[in-house]
Amino acid sequence: MGALLRNLALEGNIRVLAVQTFLSQLGFGMFYVVWQPYILSTGVGVVELGVIQSIINLSSAAGLMAWGALSDRLGRKPVMLVSNASRVAALVALLLSGSFPFLVAFAFFVGFSALFMQGNPARSALISESVGRQRRATAFSTLMAVSQITTTLTSSAGGYLAIAAGYHLIFYICIAGDILGLILIALFIEETREERPDEASAPGELASRLIGFFRPEPGTVPLYLIMVVMGVAYGIGYSLLYGLLTDRYGFTTFQLGLLSTVFTLTWGVASIPIGRLSDRFGRRPLLMASWAMAVVTALGFIASRSFPMFLLFEVTSALDPALLIPAWMALVAEKVPSRSLSTVMGKLDSYSRLVSIPAPWIGGALYASLGFAAPLAVHLICLMISGALILALKEPPREKWITPQRRDAE
Repeated sequence: MGALLRNLALEGNIRVLAVQTFLSQLGFGMFYVVWQPYILSTGVGVVELGVIQSIINLSSAAGLMAWGALSDRLGRKPVMLVSNASRVAALVALLLSGSFPFLVAFAFFVGFSALFMQGNPARSALISESVGRQRRATAFSTLMAVSQITTTLTSSAGGYLAIAAGYHLIFYICIAGDILGLILIALFIEETREERPDEASAPGELASRLIGFFRPEPGTVPLYLIMVVMGVAYGIGYSLLYGLLTDRYGFTTFQLGLLSTVFTLTWGVASIPIGRLSDRFGRRPLLMASWAMAVVTALGFIASRSFPMFLLFEVTSALDPALLIPAWMALVAEKVPSRSLSTVMGKLDSYSRLVSIPAPWIGGALYASLGFAAPLAVHLICLMISGALILALKEPPREKWITPQRRDAE
């Protein structure tokens, strides 16, 4: 058993995060399925739903930059605690009222948490620093497997609960799971940020530090370009997918739950072997495989006319992030020094979110004027650009940017 846990990188912080992820996804596995139908049920239209998603993108960009910088300065653990608390506040806003001001409050807090359908930079940095290079992608994949398998078990139940008992029960479960997760983080997570005595800066350096903060770091410009293009692609193509399926094809929350179940089951089952493949064969081959799955999925969704067809292409849709995320996070960790890792991770995601702020609105407008296939066609065009950028990526030498602490972990 011990050897199995080591092979899955389920030791120390990773083991604690696995339990916390399980508790969190008990609720959010259901929530991801029903949140767009819930907002539509309050009387909000598809275009207004796009506005809500744009607010989430804007506040996410702010949260990613803030949490990344604060994590490198104050530590991974305190930032994880505050960002999780922000997500709890978002759910409380939904419980208080379904009126538009409370929907805006939900959008702000859930985005600012940087924990809504994305990785928080403090959490990602802590994972990267808790294991060595040879198990880094495996650690990310293992946690993704826990998340997706849990979501698989709950997503269909969430669609049914929304019909049988209403949406609020799901919100209560989310809050309870996050509070338990906060307690676990507070009690058992060990800080991985290295203390540095030279962090204080002179007041006169503020302007230059701000300019330097927003400027891409040397050697990372291709990473920023990929994130920008992908932010536009996925923002327009998929931000409103469940809402559009409800509006265009009349899918029920139970059917959306089945779609989510296929997606998360595929992602969860594929995650661990894919992470180990990335650790063995490199990052770029997995990134290109992810790109291929993204193209197949977009073409498949455009061609789909029935619920079984959408179910089929949810499989390739799940293989896209299953291949992408572990390889991408490991690649970033190997290109960036530990002292700025969380900041860069936050900035990369925030650039993606910033350019995608108008994307949901654009996607909704394209759907309203040109039909279901229009947002996906734009998504495909962007994928052609991101594919060329990924193909041109160079992987860092094996030992580059491995600190003594990380080398000891290997």
